[in-house]
Amino acid sequence: MDQRLIEIILPQGRGDDILELLHEQALDGFWRDAVEENKARIRILVSQSEVEKVLDILEPYLEKLPGATALLLLVEATIPRNRAVDSHKDKDNLQTVEKATPQPARLSRQELFNDIASHIGITGNYLIMVILSSCIAAIGLAKNDTAVIIGAMVLAPLLMPNVGLALASTLGDTDLAGKSLKSALCGVILSLLIGVAIGYLVPVDSTNPAIAAKTMLAWPDLVLALASGAAGVLAFTSGGQLSLVGVMVAVALMPPLVASGLLFGSGLPLKALQALELAFANVICVNLAGIVTFSLQGIRPAIWWENSRAGKARKRALLLWGPLLIILILLLLR
Repeated sequence: MDQRLIEIILPQGRGDDILELLHEQALDGFWRDAVEENKARIRILVSQSEVEKVLDILEPYLEKLPGATALLLLVEATIPRNRAVDSHKDKDNLQTVEKATPQPARLSRQELFNDIASHIGITGNYLIMVILSSCIAAIGLAKNDTAVIIGAMVLAPLLMPNVGLALASTLGDTDLAGKSLKSALCGVILSLLIGVAIGYLVPVDSTNPAIAAKTMLAWPDLVLALASGAAGVLAFTSGGQLSLVGVMVAVALMPPLVASGLLFGSGLPLKALQALELAFANVICVNLAGIVTFSLQGIRPAIWWENSRAGKARKRALLLWGPLLIILILLLLR
């Protein structure tokens, strides 16, 4: 089982009650030592499934201690292999407790937030990745080459903004929502503009199967987008490779966006709007599936009033994406 090491630096003589605070949690190890004249260090070894609960308990405690901080470190391996025993040793040495009932393994809320927030922003690298992915997708669409289109998806520049928007809606985090929305809009507009430029320079054939498939909104497209959003979030929360997650999300987003730009640039506005409709439908489905999947995994703030705010944010998001999805379904029934 994956493990994490929580390393706490705090004033000397403080933290003696941390072990008591965590008495109900399944700890794999507990150590305490001095690192400086007036600083102490506590190390707590926990399984991945216990990280979120332990950090939720420690956060309000450490906020009251000036200069206290906690680091979350990935444990690549332990030797000898960790054995859970039902014993309590001295607090300054290793402390182990009996294992609780195994829970579904996923990254903690803190790890998810840090991973997503640190990769969201309109940076030079993000813009370059959008440009490269759009160019590769445009070439693949124009040549009707599926392998090249998949290559564009592996770059996955629109992955983080959409996952970030879903997580922000789940947690009620307005700052993360704003950053995610700006990054997503920037990526969408840039992809469209690149498609328009390439379509203007190299007119495309709207009967090309790869492009024609992006101008028709049908039931399989909605199912694909919903499945992509759910699978992408599940893979992300379990620590999957970003490129694999990106393929699931990008398959529903990047190709129709670039196809729409190509058609606009080639002077085919009606077909371009149909491709844009598909892209918009996919954005709705990916975000809706992401919010539902995050919620079903129990990802929510720890503090009650933040949880209440997050609940309202989730309802607002569902009231936004849900009716839009219903409208799309009604359009398919017309």
